[in-house]
Amino acid sequence: MANEVYANGMELACKAGSGKTIASFPDVCFTPPENPATPPGVPIPYPNTGFASDTTKGSKNVKITGKEVMLKNKSYFKKSTGDEAGSAAKKGVISSTNRGKVYFIKWSMNVKFEGENVDRHLDLTTDNHASPMANEAVPWIFSDRMAMGNIGECADEKNNVESKCGDLNKPVKCPTSGYELVEARKKNSGKSKAEKQALERKLGGEMQRDPCQKALRCFLSPYEPNKCCPGQTPDHLIDVKSFVEAGQDRTTGKRKPGWDKYNDKDAPSMCVEGGAATCSTHGVLSTKRKAFVNQMGGKGAETDLETLAIVGAVTASDTFKGCSVECLEAQLLDYHRKVQDNNAKVSMSQFGLGESAPWKQGISVRAAKLAKSWLG
Repeated sequence: MANEVYANGMELACKAGSGKTIASFPDVCFTPPENPATPPGVPIPYPNTGFASDTTKGSKNVKITGKEVMLKNKSYFKKSTGDEAGSAAKKGVISSTNRGKVYFIKWSMNVKFEGENVDRHLDLTTDNHASPMANEAVPWIFSDRMAMGNIGECADEKNNVESKCGDLNKPVKCPTSGYELVEARKKNSGKSKAEKQALERKLGGEMQRDPCQKALRCFLSPYEPNKCCPGQTPDHLIDVKSFVEAGQDRTTGKRKPGWDKYNDKDAPSMCVEGGAATCSTHGVLSTKRKAFVNQMGGKGAETDLETLAIVGAVTASDTFKGCSVECLEAQLLDYHRKVQDNNAKVSMSQFGLGESAPWKQGISVRAAKLAKSWLG
């Protein structure tokens, strides 16, 4: 860019500029050949690029070199390039298009034109949209994803992420297998329950084998907005039902005394794979918490916040090696103490696997042994 108009030390993004999004990756698109074995095509990740000269719906009155300026959630680059080969019928795995729009997802927080925050050169973008939903990897930068762990107890975990992932101001990169899972979960995908669960286990394995993703797992994030990779599920390590009156809806129901400020969408969650009643990491984690609850008085029994924080931290640390109990517990307590009134009590809640199959029984037995080793 060469127009030399700045906001917060960064040049403004505008149609007259020469800025571009360089090789945003991965933009996963279905690619020919199409045949009976791969009816939607082959999912292949592409690097994607957009250009400032394609600015659309920018500022109407404020101009730079006579042309419009990019504005928050209003402006976009009308097309991108790099994924043209992903031209099978489905195209983008998520957006169902290729050569889609480019949106900024970061902007100046205090400089506005026409009442809207201005976008800047080097602000984060996502490419190949058919709508404001991106087709590429989750756009969160590492430091955003790790915000809840910005506490002393997580110093070792933070150093580990810096060592394994590099620059914390860069976007998180996610496995392409997660996009396969997103597609498989759609109603018309034709995938069986077993096939979907196999993909969940595959994604879980890839996450644990990736040194960066393994290190990043230790950092909790709000349930919404979802900061997990495609295919993952945010899991409340202290279940929402612990803060809701018995028989009430987990999201809209009446909160227990002293928990009116609790918001399940803001509460800390861990990025896991699969559902709470599957053999994927989500199911294993839920079953371990269930085993603790069964040995501590059962579902509905009243206890204190600190007890459930320890249970959530211990079971997660046991499931995901390298995440210390101290770091996980501190993240859980940091949020929940802020919304707790006068040491308000909580109730124990449980989800997890049943015991209808031998493999489910095996997971439950191991979970019970873990609980006994901690509870005595």
